[in-house]
Amino acid sequence: MSANAIQNDEAPTALANNSALSEKAFKGFQKLIFDAAGISMSAEKKPLIASRLGKRIRVLNLVDYDGYYHYLTKGEGAGNGEMQRFVDLLTTNETYFYREPQHFEYLSKHILPRYNNGQPLRIWSAASSSGEEIYTMAMIIADSLGIDSNWEILGTDISIRMLESARQAIYSDYRVRLLPKHLRHRYMLKGKGKQQGYVAVAPEIRKHIRFEYYNLIESPPHASLFDVIFCRNVLIYFNKDTKQQVIQHLCKQLKNGCCLFTGHSESIHGMSNMLKAVSPSVYQKLGGAA
Repeated sequence: MSANAIQNDEAPTALANNSALSEKAFKGFQKLIFDAAGISMSAEKKPLIASRLGKRIRVLNLVDYDGYYHYLTKGEGAGNGEMQRFVDLLTTNETYFYREPQHFEYLSKHILPRYNNGQPLRIWSAASSSGEEIYTMAMIIADSLGIDSNWEILGTDISIRMLESARQAIYSDYRVRLLPKHLRHRYMLKGKGKQQGYVAVAPEIRKHIRFEYYNLIESPPHASLFDVIFCRNVLIYFNKDTKQQVIQHLCKQLKNGCCLFTGHSESIHGMSNMLKAVSPSVYQKLGGAA
Protein backbone atom coordinates (compact mmCIF):
# COMPACT_ATOMS: atom_id res chain seq x y z
CA MET A 1 0.00 0.00 0.00
CA SER A 2 1.48 3.36 -0.80
CA ALA A 3 -0.05 4.92 2.08
CA ASN A 4 3.10 7.01 2.36
CA ALA A 5 0.54 9.65 2.91
CA ILE A 6 0.72 13.28 2.25
CA GLN A 7 3.97 15.15 2.64
CA ASN A 8 4.35 18.93 2.73
CA ASP A 9 6.24 18.98 -0.56
CA GLU A 10 3.90 21.08 -2.65
CA ALA A 11 2.51 24.58 -2.50
CA PRO A 12 -1.27 24.96 -2.67
CA THR A 13 -2.68 25.56 -6.13
CA ALA A 14 -5.90 27.53 -6.26
CA LEU A 15 -8.70 26.73 -8.67
CA ALA A 16 -9.37 29.10 -11.53
CA ASN A 17 -12.25 30.68 -9.60
CA ASN A 18 -10.18 30.84 -6.38
CA SER A 19 -12.64 28.51 -4.66
CA ALA A 20 -11.45 27.51 -1.21
CA LEU A 21 -11.58 24.01 0.22
CA SER A 22 -14.49 24.27 2.66
CA GLU A 23 -14.30 22.66 6.08
CA LYS A 24 -17.28 20.50 5.17
CA ALA A 25 -15.60 19.17 2.02
CA PHE A 26 -12.29 18.69 3.83
CA LYS A 27 -13.95 16.60 6.55
CA GLY A 28 -15.64 14.59 3.81
CA PHE A 29 -12.30 13.92 2.12
CA GLN A 30 -10.77 13.03 5.51
CA LYS A 31 -13.41 10.35 6.03
CA LEU A 32 -13.14 9.02 2.48
CA ILE A 33 -9.37 8.50 2.60
CA PHE A 34 -9.58 7.00 6.10
CA ASP A 35 -12.29 4.56 5.03
CA ALA A 36 -10.46 3.65 1.82
CA ALA A 37 -6.88 3.43 3.07
CA GLY A 38 -6.84 3.89 6.84
CA ILE A 39 -4.94 7.17 6.49
CA SER A 40 -5.54 9.74 9.22
CA MET A 41 -5.30 13.15 7.60
CA SER A 42 -4.61 16.07 9.93
CA ALA A 43 -5.74 19.65 9.47
CA GLU A 44 -2.14 20.55 8.63
CA LYS A 45 -2.56 18.70 5.33
CA LYS A 46 -5.48 20.82 4.17
CA PRO A 47 -3.43 23.13 1.87
CA LEU A 48 -1.79 20.16 0.20
CA ILE A 49 -5.11 18.38 -0.20
CA ALA A 50 -6.41 21.50 -1.89
CA SER A 51 -3.44 21.45 -4.27
CA ARG A 52 -3.69 17.77 -5.16
CA LEU A 53 -7.46 17.73 -5.64
CA GLY A 54 -7.55 21.14 -7.30
CA LYS A 55 -5.64 19.75 -10.26
CA ARG A 56 -8.15 16.95 -10.68
CA ILE A 57 -11.11 19.31 -10.35
CA ARG A 58 -9.78 21.40 -13.22
CA VAL A 59 -9.37 18.30 -15.38
CA LEU A 60 -12.99 17.32 -14.70
CA ASN A 61 -14.16 20.92 -15.29
CA LEU A 62 -15.96 20.99 -11.95
CA VAL A 63 -16.79 24.19 -10.09
CA ASP A 64 -15.22 23.59 -6.69
CA TYR A 65 -14.18 21.06 -4.03
CA ASP A 66 -17.73 20.54 -2.84
CA GLY A 67 -18.67 19.69 -6.41
CA TYR A 68 -15.83 17.15 -6.56
CA TYR A 69 -16.96 15.56 -3.29
CA HIS A 70 -20.47 15.20 -4.71
CA TYR A 71 -19.07 13.83 -7.98
CA LEU A 72 -16.97 11.33 -6.05
CA THR A 73 -19.66 10.08 -3.69
CA LYS A 74 -23.02 10.56 -5.43
CA GLY A 75 -22.32 11.61 -8.99
CA GLU A 76 -20.74 9.94 -12.00
CA GLY A 77 -17.47 9.42 -10.13
CA ALA A 78 -19.10 7.04 -7.67
CA GLY A 79 -19.23 4.33 -10.33
CA ASN A 80 -16.44 5.05 -12.80
CA GLY A 81 -13.29 4.36 -10.77
CA GLU A 82 -12.78 7.92 -9.56
CA MET A 83 -12.26 6.71 -5.98
CA GLN A 84 -9.05 4.98 -7.05
CA ARG A 85 -7.87 8.22 -8.66
CA PHE A 86 -8.71 10.01 -5.41
CA VAL A 87 -6.63 7.53 -3.41
CA ASP A 88 -3.77 7.85 -5.88
CA LEU A 89 -3.84 11.64 -5.54
CA LEU A 90 -3.77 11.60 -1.76
CA THR A 91 -0.92 9.16 -1.36
CA THR A 92 2.64 10.20 -2.05
CA ASN A 93 5.26 7.95 -3.49
CA GLU A 94 8.45 9.91 -3.09
CA THR A 95 11.16 7.32 -2.62
CA TYR A 96 14.53 6.30 -4.02
CA PHE A 97 16.90 3.36 -4.23
CA TYR A 98 18.81 2.31 -1.10
CA ARG A 99 16.63 4.37 1.23
CA GLU A 100 17.42 3.71 4.92
CA PRO A 101 20.50 1.60 4.04
CA GLN A 102 20.85 0.07 7.52
CA HIS A 103 17.91 -2.18 6.67
CA PHE A 104 19.55 -3.51 3.53
CA GLU A 105 22.79 -4.08 5.46
CA TYR A 106 20.87 -6.06 8.08
CA LEU A 107 19.17 -8.09 5.35
CA SER A 108 22.53 -8.82 3.72
CA LYS A 109 24.48 -9.67 6.88
CA HIS A 110 21.93 -11.37 9.13
CA ILE A 111 19.19 -12.85 6.96
CA LEU A 112 20.46 -13.81 3.53
CA PRO A 113 23.26 -16.12 4.79
CA ARG A 114 20.54 -18.49 6.06
CA TYR A 115 19.42 -19.06 2.48
CA ASN A 116 22.78 -19.92 0.92
CA ASN A 117 21.83 -23.60 0.91
CA GLY A 118 19.13 -23.14 -1.73
CA GLN A 119 16.27 -22.81 0.73
CA PRO A 120 13.49 -20.75 -0.90
CA LEU A 121 13.23 -17.12 0.19
CA ARG A 122 9.94 -15.23 -0.03
CA ILE A 123 9.75 -11.50 0.71
CA TRP A 124 6.80 -9.10 0.82
CA SER A 125 7.18 -5.36 0.30
CA ALA A 126 3.80 -4.30 1.68
CA ALA A 127 3.92 -0.65 0.59
CA SER A 128 6.04 -0.94 -2.53
CA SER A 129 5.18 2.42 -4.09
CA SER A 130 7.00 2.87 -7.42
CA GLY A 131 9.31 -0.10 -6.86
CA GLU A 132 12.60 1.36 -5.66
CA GLU A 133 12.58 -0.60 -2.38
CA ILE A 134 11.82 -3.91 -4.09
CA TYR A 135 14.43 -3.56 -6.81
CA THR A 136 17.05 -2.53 -4.24
CA MET A 137 16.30 -5.70 -2.27
CA ALA A 138 16.32 -7.80 -5.41
CA MET A 139 19.77 -6.60 -6.48
CA ILE A 140 21.18 -7.25 -3.02
CA ILE A 141 19.67 -10.75 -2.98
CA ALA A 142 20.94 -11.53 -6.46
CA ASP A 143 24.40 -10.32 -5.48
CA SER A 144 24.42 -12.49 -2.36
CA LEU A 145 22.51 -15.66 -3.32
CA GLY A 146 22.82 -15.59 -7.10
CA ILE A 147 20.52 -14.39 -9.82
CA ASP A 148 19.16 -17.90 -10.47
CA SER A 149 18.67 -18.97 -6.85
CA ASN A 150 15.25 -19.71 -5.35
CA TRP A 151 13.87 -16.34 -4.27
CA GLU A 152 10.90 -14.11 -5.05
CA ILE A 153 9.56 -10.75 -3.94
CA LEU A 154 5.93 -9.65 -3.88
CA GLY A 155 5.28 -5.92 -4.06
CA THR A 156 1.87 -4.57 -3.09
CA ASP A 157 0.40 -1.11 -3.00
CA ILE A 158 -2.93 0.65 -2.80
CA SER A 159 -2.07 2.92 -5.75
CA ILE A 160 -2.73 1.43 -9.18
CA ARG A 161 -0.72 4.25 -10.73
CA MET A 162 2.34 3.41 -8.64
CA LEU A 163 2.06 -0.30 -9.38
CA GLU A 164 2.08 0.48 -13.10
CA SER A 165 5.16 2.65 -12.63
CA ALA A 166 6.90 -0.10 -10.64
CA ARG A 167 6.23 -2.69 -13.35
CA GLN A 168 7.88 -0.43 -15.93
CA ALA A 169 11.07 -0.40 -13.80
CA ILE A 170 12.49 2.76 -15.41
CA TYR A 171 14.00 5.43 -13.16
CA SER A 172 15.87 8.69 -13.42
CA ASP A 173 19.57 8.73 -12.59
CA TYR A 174 18.69 10.86 -9.56
CA ARG A 175 16.54 8.09 -8.06
CA VAL A 176 19.44 5.61 -8.16
CA ARG A 177 22.18 7.97 -7.01
CA LEU A 178 22.62 6.24 -3.61
CA LEU A 179 22.59 2.69 -4.94
CA PRO A 180 26.08 1.09 -4.66
CA LYS A 181 27.89 1.41 -7.97
CA HIS A 182 28.57 -2.29 -8.40
CA LEU A 183 24.82 -3.01 -8.19
CA ARG A 184 24.02 -0.27 -10.69
CA HIS A 185 26.60 -1.56 -13.16
CA ARG A 186 25.56 -5.18 -12.80
CA TYR A 187 21.77 -4.96 -12.71
CA MET A 188 20.71 -1.74 -14.43
CA LEU A 189 20.65 -0.79 -18.10
CA LYS A 190 21.74 2.75 -18.94
CA GLY A 191 19.49 4.72 -21.27
CA LYS A 192 20.80 6.17 -24.52
CA GLY A 193 19.50 8.80 -26.90
CA LYS A 194 16.04 9.94 -25.81
CA GLN A 195 16.38 7.73 -22.72
CA GLN A 196 19.59 9.38 -21.59
CA GLY A 197 19.39 10.25 -17.90
CA TYR A 198 17.33 7.14 -17.13
CA VAL A 199 18.11 3.56 -16.19
CA ALA A 200 16.06 0.35 -16.41
CA VAL A 201 16.17 -2.66 -14.10
CA ALA A 202 17.62 -5.69 -15.89
CA PRO A 203 15.13 -8.42 -16.96
CA GLU A 204 16.92 -11.12 -14.96
CA ILE A 205 16.08 -9.16 -11.79
CA ARG A 206 12.49 -8.44 -12.78
CA LYS A 207 11.68 -12.13 -13.33
CA HIS A 208 11.84 -12.69 -9.56
CA ILE A 209 9.29 -9.95 -8.80
CA ARG A 210 5.55 -9.51 -9.13
CA PHE A 211 3.30 -6.62 -8.18
CA GLU A 212 -0.28 -6.74 -6.96
CA TYR A 213 -2.90 -4.34 -5.64
CA TYR A 214 -3.33 -4.74 -1.88
CA ASN A 215 -5.08 -2.74 0.82
CA LEU A 216 -3.47 -3.29 4.22
CA ILE A 217 -6.76 -2.50 5.94
CA GLU A 218 -9.20 -4.53 3.88
CA SER A 219 -7.48 -7.15 1.72
CA PRO A 220 -7.51 -10.80 2.89
CA PRO A 221 -4.35 -12.60 4.04
CA HIS A 222 -2.03 -14.05 1.44
CA ALA A 223 -2.16 -17.79 0.84
CA SER A 224 1.32 -18.48 2.20
CA LEU A 225 3.67 -16.93 4.75
CA PHE A 226 6.75 -14.79 4.17
CA ASP A 227 10.36 -15.02 5.32
CA VAL A 228 10.76 -11.22 5.38
CA ILE A 229 8.25 -8.36 5.35
CA PHE A 230 9.13 -4.74 4.63
CA CYS A 231 6.43 -2.24 5.62
CA ARG A 232 8.30 1.03 5.83
CA ASN A 233 7.19 4.65 6.07
CA VAL A 234 3.48 3.94 5.96
CA LEU A 235 2.51 3.12 9.54
CA ILE A 236 3.26 6.69 10.61
CA TYR A 237 0.16 7.85 8.74
CA PHE A 238 -2.27 5.55 10.57
CA ASN A 239 -3.90 6.27 13.91
CA LYS A 240 -3.02 4.01 16.83
CA ASP A 241 -5.91 1.57 16.38
CA THR A 242 -5.37 1.20 12.64
CA LYS A 243 -1.61 0.82 13.11
CA GLN A 244 -2.15 -1.97 15.63
CA GLN A 245 -4.59 -3.67 13.26
CA VAL A 246 -2.05 -3.57 10.44
CA ILE A 247 0.78 -4.85 12.65
CA GLN A 248 -1.32 -7.82 13.77
CA HIS A 249 -2.18 -8.55 10.15
CA LEU A 250 1.49 -8.43 9.13
CA CYS A 251 2.52 -10.70 12.02
CA LYS A 252 0.08 -13.36 10.88
CA GLN A 253 1.70 -13.25 7.43
CA LEU A 254 5.25 -13.71 8.79
CA LYS A 255 6.93 -17.02 9.57
CA ASN A 256 8.08 -17.63 13.14
CA GLY A 257 11.63 -16.41 13.71
CA CYS A 258 11.52 -14.11 10.69
CA CYS A 259 11.73 -10.33 10.45
CA LEU A 260 9.46 -7.33 9.91
CA PHE A 261 11.10 -4.06 8.85
CA THR A 262 9.42 -0.72 9.56
CA GLY A 263 10.53 2.85 8.85
CA HIS A 264 13.04 4.47 11.19
CA SER A 265 10.51 7.16 12.14
CA GLU A 266 7.87 4.60 13.06
CA SER A 267 7.41 3.09 16.52
CA ILE A 268 5.40 -0.08 17.09
CA HIS A 269 6.43 -0.50 20.72
CA GLY A 270 3.78 -2.36 22.69
CA MET A 271 1.62 -3.07 19.66
CA SER A 272 2.28 -6.80 19.44
CA ASN A 273 3.48 -9.42 21.88
CA MET A 274 4.49 -11.51 18.88
CA LEU A 275 7.47 -9.29 18.02
CA LYS A 276 10.81 -8.41 19.61
CA ALA A 277 13.22 -5.74 18.42
CA VAL A 278 16.50 -7.11 17.07
CA SER A 279 17.86 -3.93 15.47
CA PRO A 280 16.55 -0.37 14.98
CA SER A 281 13.10 -0.74 13.35
CA VAL A 282 13.69 -4.47 12.71
CA TYR A 283 11.47 -6.91 14.60
CA GLN A 284 11.61 -10.67 14.83
CA LYS A 285 8.46 -12.75 15.18
CA LEU A 286 8.77 -14.94 18.24
CA GLY A 287 8.77 -18.68 17.84
CA GLY A 288 12.05 -19.31 16.02
CA ALA A 289 15.78 -18.67 16.07
CA ALA A 290 17.16 -15.22 15.33
